[in-house]
Formats: sequence, C-alpha cells, structure tokens
Amino acid sequence: MIFSRDVLVGIAVALLIALGVGGFNYWKRYQEERLDRVAELVYLYEKGKLKKEEVEPKVKGTPLYPYFLSLTGASPSDIVAHLKDEDLKKLFSEKEAFAYYVQKKYDRALNKLSLIGKGDFNYPSALLLKAFVYEDKGEKKEALSLYGDIIKSYAGSYFARIARARLYTLGNP
Repeated sequence: MIFSRDVLVGIAVALLIALGVGGFNYWKRYQEERLDRVAELVYLYEKGKLKKEEVEPKVKGTPLYPYFLSLTGASPSDIVAHLKDEDLKKLFSEKEAFAYYVQKKYDRALNKLSLIGKGDFNYPSALLLKAFVYEDKGEKKEALSLYGDIIKSYAGSYFARIARARLYTLGNP
C-alpha cells in the first residue's frame, strides 16, 4: 500500500480544517456584505430616497436597527429595547430621563436616572440632571446636596463647574 492509514487520516484532518476555515471566512464575508447592503438602505433613507416602510423590515434585527429607530424619531425607550451595548443603553436612558424632565414628568425622570449607577460612564451627567430635577420639583435640599456631591467627586470637571454655578444661583456658594 502506497499510503499508510496514518497519512490518509492526516490528509482527511487537514482537509476538514481547511474546509472549516474556508466556510468560516465565507460566512463572515457574507455577513459583512449583508450588513453593507443594510447600511446602504439606511443611507438612502437618510437622503430621502427610500421610505421608512421600505427600509424598516430589512433593517430590523440588525445592529443598525437602533440607529435607524433614532433617525425615524422613535422614543428612547424603543431604541433601548433594541440595544445590546450597556453603555448605549445607559446613554439612551439618560436621554429619556431628560425628555421626561423637559415635559415636567419629574418622577419618571428620576426613575430612569436611577438605572444609571456610579460605575457608568455617564453617571456625572445623570447626577447633574437628577439635581436639576430636584431643583425644579422644589426640593432644594436634595438638589444642593447633589450639586455638592458633584463638586467634590468631579472637581475641575465640566459637571462640577455647572454644579458650582447652580449653587451660586441658589444662593449657596
């Protein structure tokens, strides 16, 4: 026999590995091309060349869907429901809290802001918004306490400067 069984097994294993790598690369390229086509649809929607109804079914379920929702004016809570990235979820939760604040729905705003913790990247801005909410609700003591916390915890930052300015306007330098 010209080829031993071990050589044939080795060749079979090498072929299986090559087939697996090739299949993986093909699948990855297919997914990238599919995402490129979806991105093109979103771009055409942005330019006004396609209607929402034409694009939404093709974009739904892709990583671009939350972006598409934001383009169409969807509420932040609808966008958050389709996000996978935790930082983006926190960002849109803060955005939703701000919308409630503007509408004077202070309890809803505080509820949304409670989802943002000290370890989150947008905690200082959420804390500042929380202080604004308390100030507008007429709960000056809580607002003053939060402004003080911001100044201590984030000294020298943009948020600390705003907090200090708010303290001055409230008569508490």
